[in-house]
Amino acid sequence: MEIYLNTGHLFTVPAAVADHFLKLASGDQLKVLLYVLCHADTALTAEQIALQCGVRPEAVEEALVFWQSVNILSEQPSNVPAVRQNAGTAEPAPVPAPAPDTPPAREPLQVTSTVWAITPSELAERIQADKTIADMFSIAERNAGGLLNHTVQKSLLWMHEYLGLSPDIIVMLAAYCSEIGCFQVRYMEKIALEWQERGIVTHEAAQQDIQRMETARSFTGLIMKMFEMNRKPTAKQQSYIDGWAIKGFSPELIRLAYEKTRDATDDKLSFPYLDTILQRWDAAGIRTPEAAEQDAAAFQASKQKKKPAAGQNGRAGQSGSNRPSSIDLDEVEKLISAF
Repeated sequence: MEIYLNTGHLFTVPAAVADHFLKLASGDQLKVLLYVLCHADTALTAEQIALQCGVRPEAVEEALVFWQSVNILSEQPSNVPAVRQNAGTAEPAPVPAPAPDTPPAREPLQVTSTVWAITPSELAERIQADKTIADMFSIAERNAGGLLNHTVQKSLLWMHEYLGLSPDIIVMLAAYCSEIGCFQVRYMEKIALEWQERGIVTHEAAQQDIQRMETARSFTGLIMKMFEMNRKPTAKQQSYIDGWAIKGFSPELIRLAYEKTRDATDDKLSFPYLDTILQRWDAAGIRTPEAAEQDAAAFQASKQKKKPAAGQNGRAGQSGSNRPSSIDLDEVEKLISAF
């Protein structure tokens, strides 16, 4: 079998890649390297590389770190100026020095470990130098069910060194995320950042917040089952559910509001409609299905008394109960018509 080389477009690949790294490098790492080398004269972003190579942006960063650590790429590839800094955003322009009487501007808080640069060799040095960090990674690996890749390792170390969370707090976070099936860098970092901003830095405070999140998740699951929802709630729907949990509405009361919503909306689920019913009940001090049904019956009786008797010019029945209703579904429908 003869093989012919099409010389229409050639680019150089270091021989060491073929000699030493075909077995060591992953498929994603090889894809990223070849694409970067092929477009050495073109400015690239992490998003562009990920799209063209069919990999995740996180995999692009991990691949570049790998090839830099084995001296195949320079510390900062000239055609990929921003992958290590801000995933596709050019280096920011220098900020003028403040006036002597003006306090220096506070450095913007990093909201993700993506912009935090550390090589695998540097990370290995941290692990060897600090047993608590080594133990943190060991426990996290057991929670994840396997070895952690560089992106996850960097994320956990970022939580410790940049956000200032202690290893035991990070271990608790990793265990919780693994338990709920969300052992993902961005999800864990979101919680870690919230803890840092809210001052959750003790074991007890972290445990309390995990219990709060578990309660919220179980409440959401209960509502999804009640509403026969097959998909995760949208952000807007979740905001309604979270509000009901904060207000302490019982599942039984929510079920009654759900049934009344479907009765009034041609068997459709309308979160705004349902929320309006619950808020009206809450304003009237109604917290149980029995109280809601009694209030509805009283309201209907009041409407019947207010109906004018025949021949009395609509004035009969005016002396009936003046108790305001906690909920009038006709009025509710008008209120939410905008939705």
